[in-house]
Amino acid sequence: MRIPERRKLEEEYRGQAAKYDAVAQRLLRRLQRLIETAGINASIKYRVKSFNSYFEKILRLRKHGASRTVLTDVIGFRVICPFLSDLATVERILHKHFRVLETESKGAEHSFREFGYSSVHVMIDLTQDLKVRALPSTKRVAEVQLRTILQDAWAEVEHELVYKSETTLLDEPIKRKLASLNATLTLSDIIFQEIREYQREVQERENRRKASVEERALSYETVPGLDEQDLSFIRQDDAEAPRPVPHRNELERLIFEALAAHSSDEFEKAIELYSRVLHMKTNRHVRSVIYNHRGMAYLALSQYQRAMKDFSSAIRFNPDNFRALNNRALACRIRREYQAALEDLNRSLSINAIQTEAYYIRALTHFDLHDYSKAIEDCESVLNIKPGFAVAQHLKELILARATK
Repeated sequence: MRIPERRKLEEEYRGQAAKYDAVAQRLLRRLQRLIETAGINASIKYRVKSFNSYFEKILRLRKHGASRTVLTDVIGFRVICPFLSDLATVERILHKHFRVLETESKGAEHSFREFGYSSVHVMIDLTQDLKVRALPSTKRVAEVQLRTILQDAWAEVEHELVYKSETTLLDEPIKRKLASLNATLTLSDIIFQEIREYQREVQERENRRKASVEERALSYETVPGLDEQDLSFIRQDDAEAPRPVPHRNELERLIFEALAAHSSDEFEKAIELYSRVLHMKTNRHVRSVIYNHRGMAYLALSQYQRAMKDFSSAIRFNPDNFRALNNRALACRIRREYQAALEDLNRSLSINAIQTEAYYIRALTHFDLHDYSKAIEDCESVLNIKPGFAVAQHLKELILARATK
């Protein structure tokens, strides 16, 4: 084994270090821009190997029999993402915007009984970026490691416990503990990903519902009193049940069945299930939510008196339930009880001033009362919070046209 001359290597390293760092910083900025554009909240770290690390790795590789040492990680990046799916997205970005020479899944060879956490290592070509002569025993490449937050935390601790340990063989109890931790963290990453996908599915359903409502509302030539066809303006976030989920108990099962029926417009079935929940022992917050949802189901069936009673019960159990206040105001408006509607909407906005529903319903109520200046004010409040809220823009244009006649 031929040992390289340290002094000569260090001299060459010192002459190239600043140029390597400049290339690394340019690549860092480019990676940050590409990943941010993809909407991923990632942390990106970079480093250029110190001379000691560079020299020691050459020695270590040669000691283990490498006849021709070629280091590929003098410039290294670590992209740390919250979720597993983000890793696949970042990998696609690298393949699209860089010349990828190699991709390797480190740790994939471990069984579930072994410790060692996986991460993806992507090697990108720096021929066009690193114009200077490459350091001895290296290639013009950079290594990009892709890890989740949990994978990165494990790798850091594992490095301290295993690779920096002077004990070459860990005893069996320690191995079993590390394997258990590894399995727990792996499962946690999977669960985080499932939760994220569930949340996205719920949000997509909500976005589709709102888009459908806005499209239908744009077709109105006037703003008549709302009937059952307009009830989609009521927030039904909690009524979305995109897929079955496991339930811990009978109460949870009934609630999810009721929400599923509600979101499928099976209002009578939903009311029956909500009523069964209300006969069970629940806390005040849950009762408020259930009364509010049952009230929405009654409202959809044009049973306004019952709806009003349920919304009032929801507010009694939770005075800060601004959604119930909005829904009761909508029911009051349908019944032409405009002052009562305005009182509920003002109270709702005092609890939460950043909500489009209350401003929009209040704009409609002012419009009914021919108070066009206040109606326009409320439309502008909606558009300030959500510029793309088309029905508010349509109502504003209608009011302006009406006011100029």
